[in-house]
Amino acid sequence: MRDDITVGALLKVIKLQLEGGGIENADTESELILMEELKLSRGQLASDSEKIIPDEKMELLERIVERRLKHEPLQYIFGKAYFMNIWFHVAPGVLIPRPETELLVEKICREAPQGAEICDLGTGCGTIALTVAYERRDVKVTGVDVSRPALRIAGINRQEWKLDNVQLIRSDLFSALSGRRFDYIAANLPYISPAEYQQLSAEVRDYEPELALQAEDDGLAVIRRAIASAPDFMKPEGRIIFEIGATQGEAVKGFMQATGKYADIDIIKDYNQHDRFVAGKIG
Repeated sequence: MRDDITVGALLKVIKLQLEGGGIENADTESELILMEELKLSRGQLASDSEKIIPDEKMELLERIVERRLKHEPLQYIFGKAYFMNIWFHVAPGVLIPRPETELLVEKICREAPQGAEICDLGTGCGTIALTVAYERRDVKVTGVDVSRPALRIAGINRQEWKLDNVQLIRSDLFSALSGRRFDYIAANLPYISPAEYQQLSAEVRDYEPELALQAEDDGLAVIRRAIASAPDFMKPEGRIIFEIGATQGEAVKGFMQATGKYADIDIIKDYNQHDRFVAGKIG
């Protein structure tokens, strides 16, 4: 990059750099970088295209592009990720929220009874727990994770949105929840097999936490543990929903059926018509 460059010219330069570095969606990402760091809307990128970029901003933008060309996700570079109606502080210790998970949150918000007690297994940065608590101020949510770094970031996000109806607990699944029972359990647990993990994009494999992504037994080891334990932590008529990999729907449904403790088990597809969730209620 060079000094005395306009917004419009810099947009083209960043796009070419990203394309040359093999970054998909270079058009969109170049816009997002300028929108985020120059605090401009997409419309202002066009209306302010002849404005000169200040020197101090140029240095920052150069560093951002350098990091992105190493395939570091933009969300980690910006330190935030947007999800539904709020945003989250994120860092390499937590997964980046995925759009597909919005379907899970919407389902819980629709189905949870008034004043429900909800558990979010593997809360990470708090995506599910905090968004449900934000959308449904009447419910009480317990977010659990085995990772201390993840819980620290979830705590920062809880404070950011002043969500007093959320409790965060360090727990390996239900290990620290003795005596607790919930109306709804959400579980976004690791479900990628070791073989699949090696095939992930550099953005995911090199930056996002392996602990939150990979599991043994074809990616199903942790989910199977949760299926076996969850009935002891569900209220009568309690519901549960698992986020899964696109090829795991029938297997997870089968695990739930084999316990004899679940009813109304359903495989739910995502925006791309891939199996993405398995839901049921206590039988």
